[in-house]
Amino acid sequence: MANRTPAQNESLILGVIFAGMLLAHVWLATRNWTVGFMPGHEFRQTQTAFIAHFIDRNDDFSLLYEAPIVGKPWVSILLEVPIYEWSVVGLSRATGWPHVVAARTVSLACFYLVLPAVWLLLGRFRVLRPRRLLPLVLILACPIHIFYSRSFLMESMELMCCAWFLVGYVWMMDRRRWFWFLLATVAGTGAALIKSATLAVWLIPAAAYAAGMLWRGLRTRAGWGAFAQTVFWGLAGVVVPLGALQLWIGLTDPLKAAHASAWIFTSANLSLGNWGLNDFAAKFSPSLWNVLVQRWSEALMPSWLIGVTLVAGFAAFPAQRARVAGVVAVFFLAQLLFPYAYAYQEYYFYACAVFLFCGLGFILHGLLDSRLPRWLCWLLIAVLPAAELHTYWRVYRPGQIAVSQGGFSYTRALQAFTPRESVIVVCGADWAAIVPYYAQRRALLIRNGLVSDRVYLERAFSELDDEDVAGLVLIEGQRGNTLVRDLAAKAFALDERPTFSSPRADVYIASRYSQKIKDEIRNRGYFDDLKIAEPVTPARTVDGLVKLDRGPFKDSTTLISPVPIMARFNFGMNVFTYENRPVLNAHPDSEAWLRPASKASVIEWEFGMVSSAWEKDGGRTDGVEMVVTGLRPGRDRRVIYRRVLDPVAHPEDRGLQHATIPYQPLPGEFLLFSTSPRRSYSYDWSYWARINVK
Repeated sequence: MANRTPAQNESLILGVIFAGMLLAHVWLATRNWTVGFMPGHEFRQTQTAFIAHFIDRNDDFSLLYEAPIVGKPWVSILLEVPIYEWSVVGLSRATGWPHVVAARTVSLACFYLVLPAVWLLLGRFRVLRPRRLLPLVLILACPIHIFYSRSFLMESMELMCCAWFLVGYVWMMDRRRWFWFLLATVAGTGAALIKSATLAVWLIPAAAYAAGMLWRGLRTRAGWGAFAQTVFWGLAGVVVPLGALQLWIGLTDPLKAAHASAWIFTSANLSLGNWGLNDFAAKFSPSLWNVLVQRWSEALMPSWLIGVTLVAGFAAFPAQRARVAGVVAVFFLAQLLFPYAYAYQEYYFYACAVFLFCGLGFILHGLLDSRLPRWLCWLLIAVLPAAELHTYWRVYRPGQIAVSQGGFSYTRALQAFTPRESVIVVCGADWAAIVPYYAQRRALLIRNGLVSDRVYLERAFSELDDEDVAGLVLIEGQRGNTLVRDLAAKAFALDERPTFSSPRADVYIASRYSQKIKDEIRNRGYFDDLKIAEPVTPARTVDGLVKLDRGPFKDSTTLISPVPIMARFNFGMNVFTYENRPVLNAHPDSEAWLRPASKASVIEWEFGMVSSAWEKDGGRTDGVEMVVTGLRPGRDRRVIYRRVLDPVAHPEDRGLQHATIPYQPLPGEFLLFSTSPRRSYSYDWSYWARINVK
């Protein structure tokens, strides 16, 4: 057998690496495939899942679909054309799979369909076919491309549409054929209607490609006819997607603007504080870019490694500089366009990370062309995917492997015992759809900024006059909101006292259903953490905790020791990297219940707030309260430690805080660690870095 040439050896090695990484991606992404719990911005996943549920339940595949989250009219939060949700429901009906399994299948399939599009686009950079596998390996190894490619989110479908839009656009500009125009139009329209903010990023390279063609035409003096043709085709490729987006905005904005609370989701409002599109101070804020760099370490790989690779690649491989600069620039421009979105929702990097990895792939291309020994080249190439996989293993895997069906005991009770077509009112969860999704009930979620607004509450409650409102859920810090409780009790004939309570929430059931629900709860052993018709006291809520399923927090984090008996966070569990260390998102309301060792003598607690909570232009935090409470069944509570963080007024409250608390446990005592708001929940971006009771 003839010896292979170096080029053949290289192709074989790259093929083996790609195949291995593809198999690894499939294996990692499909762990815990069928569990109902949706870690990773669960509030956003449950919103998508909730919409899909009602599309299926109502057999409603119209554009004006129900999003029954913030009260009536139910057609209100129309953020996207539900192409993704339609696909999930269609696959579920065709296969009989649960929605969550169908959703993960759709998401993963869309992600894999991105790879051939990127392969084709790399060809436009004259990258040899075997070496096109280098960026694809980095894309496959990316932590968020493993974790969020199996989520109940439209991110992978959006990325697929964007990638194929760019393929169609580039080939259309090159070949001026209607087939490529059709591909660009169909894929671009899908991208515009699924998530326009992501398409805006992918329009940057499309515009740059068209501008480059115009410039070349001017330099070669091709004539005004050629110039006009380039302009025509360049505009033709985007006119339908952008026109469809404008029609969608024109249809949905008036509906949202007329709603009692959904007006914050109009396109004008979303482009302001939510995304930072027009906030030029934020775009160049050092503190915000510090947060963004931390997001890289969480979602991609260590930020220092990204920096070192880019700098070294620029210095060592001048032949690759233009290509690296061109694609990596898109990665940075995306964050300049929507700085807040990328800083506080790391899954936004899902789409723009492709450009970074293509740039890093070009640097690895230069490495293979260098005079370094082959063995050293392959070793250096392995560093990047290895760093990505390590980041996934450290940041995302703990949440992904948690065995839980999601939800809470009280959401299971609401789903099991309230009428299917009834409505629940929820206060204390902002507009996060976690509670109504797991309860499978239409809901009026009272946004945090409106919990004390009597005019709004009376309007929102009156709009439910013709609905069967089965109950009110007051969560954590809102359990004492007498205004909401009293107005709801009067409007919907609810029990005056909590019908049942959990360690996290009080539930007031309509009087016509309450006795039956109490009897059902008493007769079902798996609701033994719910307390029926008793005043809620911390001492009573401890009863039964040891019997709880530890759910998503079992073995899910090494940041808290001992492992919590139970821990719940309003916006789901999210570990992220801040100031080069993993921390647990503890935005109010957050709580963790621990059983200390009998010989424990000290509590070590490290916590803080992210700098953007007080440095952000416009709204700022009014502070949070960190509390350690000791509780014993049937006895009074004791406050062991309390600390108010007000970083706006007190600079000493900024940065990582260290508390070493002497502690003498009482017999049978539990410890409750909690973060609560002072007055408002807005911008209370706090975290726990470490809890150690020893």
